Amino acid sequence: MNESARHRLRIAGQVAGELLTVHKDAEVWIEGALACGFAHAASDVDLRLVGEGPELPKSGSWLVDGVRIDLQVSAPQEMEHLRALLGRFDIWQDDLALFRRVRRRLPELTCLRTALSFDDGQWSPVLDAAEAGRYREWAVADRAEVVASLTEDMIGLIEDGLYASAELVWQRLAVMLASAECAAAGHPLLGEKWLPLLTVQPWSSVSRPANWQDKNWQWFRPVQHGLARALLSCHPVTGAQNATPVPPTDGGGWLPQFYSDGWFLRRGDQRIPVTGDALSDWTHQLGSATG
Repeated sequence: MNESARHRLRIAGQVAGELLTVHKDAEVWIEGALACGFAHAASDVDLRLVGEGPELPKSGSWLVDGVRIDLQVSAPQEMEHLRALLGRFDIWQDDLALFRRVRRRLPELTCLRTALSFDDGQWSPVLDAAEAGRYREWAVADRAEVVASLTEDMIGLIEDGLYASAELVWQRLAVMLASAECAAAGHPLLGEKWLPLLTVQPWSSVSRPANWQDKNWQWFRPVQHGLARALLSCHPVTGAQNATPVPPTDGGGWLPQFYSDGWFLRRGDQRIPVTGDALSDWTHQLGSATG
């Protein structure tokens, strides 16, 4: 933790104590990157006052020792409704309603995931371990969808020879893969500027294609391998299954996908069901190929 973060945490504790002195039945949370120990010299302090009653202040901002305090005011039931989305992980091919709702509210869920409540001079996590684990599953699933969407764009650009545009999409895809790997490691989806502090290996280690016309797509294997490992870390394959091989997949750009009704390989709108064992073997082979 750097001095910018330590300074802002001291201010956050001071402001939280002042708020609780006035609003004794409320809670004060700190949220965002600062709650995870990250800040820079221009970072704000994001606080949330959770309570009810006409005496509560309105959401607003002000400066304390030159640091901007952003205060959100929320009712307890509002937070409980949001928290209920972390009660289960459910994505089905024929029912994506819950997944869409979670994805729409993922920024709010990320605030909840990072939230620490101030009590007796100490900050403590708002979520329990099970809820944090459920957030992890949703976050990785969201990033898997983003990686798949970017890959679909890249396939189309490559097919039309638009390699400069494909290069831009590739750079974005590498960042999203790093975000997926960080989420799988248990980190919340913080702003992308914090990724270099979270990744074990920088996303630049996913090398750009030397030849966009390479029909074997070997340069894409680190993406497949990284996303598969992220998904398998959330949904490990356990127990003996039928050891069926992964079916042939013509063309490049195939990616793993996990839904509540099983594992798949997907490429655009194409989706091939596979067993967990087959997906695990495929991931191992990719790891061997990428060294």
